[in-house]
Formats: sequence, C-alpha cells, structure tokens
Amino acid sequence: MVNLLFVIMDDPSSLSESVRAAHAFHYAVSLKRSGNRVLIYLDGLGVKIPVSESPYRGLKPAYEEAVREGLLLGACGYCASPPHLNLREKLKVKLIGDEDHHYAFEDLLSEGFQLIMA
Repeated sequence: MVNLLFVIMDDPSSLSESVRAAHAFHYAVSLKRSGNRVLIYLDGLGVKIPVSESPYRGLKPAYEEAVREGLLLGACGYCASPPHLNLREKLKVKLIGDEDHHYAFEDLLSEGFQLIMA
C-alpha cells in the first residue's frame, strides 16, 4: 500500500490543464480502489475546479467521482481568500490554511505520504 497526495493546481478555464486535472482525479480514484491510501488537495488555480465551468466536459464528472470516493482532503484557504482568488464564500469544501499561510503538508509527509503535483 502506498500513501499518495495529489496536489491539483490546474486552471479549469484552460482545456489542456482541465484534461490534466481530470486525469489526476481518475488516477487517484483508481489507485484508491486498488487499495492505496489516496487524498486530493486543490491548490492555486485548482481551487477554482469545484465552482468553475471548464472547456473540458470530463473535468466536473471526474472531480465529482473523486469527492464521492472521499478523496478530497480540502482546498487551499490562502488561495481561496479575498486577496487572492476570492472564492472562500463560494466553495463548499474544507479550506485548509488562511489568508496568511499555505498548508505545507508536514503532517501528511510524516505519515509517509508522497506528493504528486498536477
């Protein structure tokens, strides 16, 4: 068993980045179903995925499947805050961090998680 944390930073308004994010969600779900411990964290422009339309229609279903599987750890509270993307009030996901601090994954790294940046 492997512990994996997918950090998805892709911009949902970009077709190529949306396809990349959708694949990361698919891989995460598949790896979880095969017995691995998998989490997903939305960071940077990836914070917009739950609330934005995408030119790639496969992104939203891939995201929703990952959420149904219980993989979503949360989203970056720093990136979602008013001085940055200003999505804090729109997001219905757990926000980690605040306007002054990014989450640095120390706790998950100490548990043996490997980071996969997408």
